[in-house]
Formats: sequence, C-alpha cells, structure tokens
Amino acid sequence: MSWKSLVLFLSGIALLASAQGCGKNYDNASAAITAFIIGVEQHDMGKLWGMLGPDAQAFYNDLGEKQRRSGRGALEREINNIKSFKSLKGDYKLKEDKDNPGTVKVIIIGGAEFPVITINDGSGYKIKDGQSVRNLLTGITLEKNQKEDY
Repeated sequence: MSWKSLVLFLSGIALLASAQGCGKNYDNASAAITAFIIGVEQHDMGKLWGMLGPDAQAFYNDLGEKQRRSGRGALEREINNIKSFKSLKGDYKLKEDKDNPGTVKVIIIGGAEFPVITINDGSGYKIKDGQSVRNLLTGITLEKNQKEDY
C-alpha cells in the first residue's frame, strides 16, 4: 500500500467515524427534526424520549400522570395512534425559519405550516416543548386512529 493510499484510507475512516458521531448529537435543528421523524416512523421510543428537551419531557410526564402511565408511555401512546405518515418527498417539506433560529417549519404542500421549536442544550438540538412535538406529529401524520384521550 502506498503512502498516498494509506492517507486516503485513514481519511475515509476518520470521515466515517465523524459522520457516525453526528448521528446522536444533532448539530442543527433540521437534522434533529429529521432524526425525530425517522424515530417516530420506526417507533424508536428510546431515541425519541432522548430527543425531547426538558419542557417537552415535562409536558409528557404531566400527560402521563393523567393517563396513569409514564411520560414516555404517554408519548408512545400518541405515536401508536398514528396509522400512516405523509411522504417527505410528496406531501410536506421541512424549512428552517430564518427569522427564528432553532425553529423548523413543517410545510404541507399547498397547505398549512407547523412550527417546531428546538433548543440546543449543549449536547445537541432537541425538541423544545409539547406543542412543538404535537405540531411535528400533526404535520407528518396522514391518518390517526380515532381513539384519542388527551
């Protein structure tokens, strides 16, 4: 292996390692929102709970108390009520709000906009509050189960 090949190989490994590290600490609001959407579609509750800021977790903890379940259980119930999702390519788009840093809008093609506010807690961007989570879920949901009790 030549010196040049070795440098290219090590550079590639370093690039892959840094890309994988960014997967958990989202360095911008759009990346965090996109990762949250993927987590919702995959019903990855561990990932989703960790992506909520303190206000959003408090919102779901309060909701969970009313439902006699944990906050994480309340979030899971809300996500389990979703039957199908809109398509990012055909039904909606994500756009950072230039006037409000940390805010990403879910824009329904030919329709409404749903603002999702994020915060950077030092470990990366997270969804700020319960209303932002609800806005995001409303924006990406095509159809919900009719049973809702919140």
